Amino acid sequence: MFQSMVSLMTVVALTLTSGTAACSQVLEGAYASVEKQQPSISVTPARTNPGDVIFVRSKQPQTVTLFSRSYRLQPSSNEYARFIPIPFDVKPGDYNVQSADKKLTATLTVQPKQFAVDKLTVSKQMNAMRQDTARINADQKKINAARASSQATPYFSEPFTMPAKGTLTTPFGYQRVVNGVPANRHAAIDIANKTGTPIWASNHGKVVLADSLYLTGNTIIIDHGMNVFSIYAHLSKLAVATGQEVKQGQVIGLMGTTGFSTGPHLHYGMLIGNTYVNPQPFFDASPFLWK
Repeated sequence: MFQSMVSLMTVVALTLTSGTAACSQVLEGAYASVEKQQPSISVTPARTNPGDVIFVRSKQPQTVTLFSRSYRLQPSSNEYARFIPIPFDVKPGDYNVQSADKKLTATLTVQPKQFAVDKLTVSKQMNAMRQDTARINADQKKINAARASSQATPYFSEPFTMPAKGTLTTPFGYQRVVNGVPANRHAAIDIANKTGTPIWASNHGKVVLADSLYLTGNTIIIDHGMNVFSIYAHLSKLAVATGQEVKQGQVIGLMGTTGFSTGPHLHYGMLIGNTYVNPQPFFDASPFLWK
């Protein structure tokens, strides 16, 4: 407000002494200065897909709403920011990312996307593993605890990298059908190769879980900061421990077929909190440079 008053006083003074031409130049500068001071929110990318993720940023603290949910932007690197996952079941169309006071709005377009069906046949014994809810729930508590908190500032600045060499056998988002019965959506990617293939950390971070779990076998979860996590499952060997900081490209384990698995492969996922999201945008570019 004070700067705006000073600019206005300067305009008046120049009008009296230098005429309208000088006044016009100063007025344009004053308006530009005021615009820079105005709070705003940005959303990248502005066009997205179900299962993907957006990055919301503001220079001032904000709570924003999207899909009837509220998200508090968190302090991070001289701004306030947050990754927000896009639900699989959201309908295509335009949506408003809006500040809680409804004074600030950014438009988000969700594009239509079709996901293929992945049919999987397993033995009765393996299929029975999915019914042992006691062991599954016990492991889920460990996983939830590991992802309960995240470093406020990011460990990373560069794009994420593929965590292993091999063949992409199951892309992100496929609808799983196990022995003819619809199962959970496969909200991760599967990379197949031989047992013992090195598994690399896809970006800098801190290991928040390195343990043998029932369905996912030898499993690693890395916190990358800002509520971004990556998970590596079915490993034959763990090469890191909980609490250890890792660098992008560091070998953290070896590919295997432990847990609910039909052959050697890496189940790799990225999450915002406890919600799986498509890792491809993180591979394509640093999220700080998304457009």
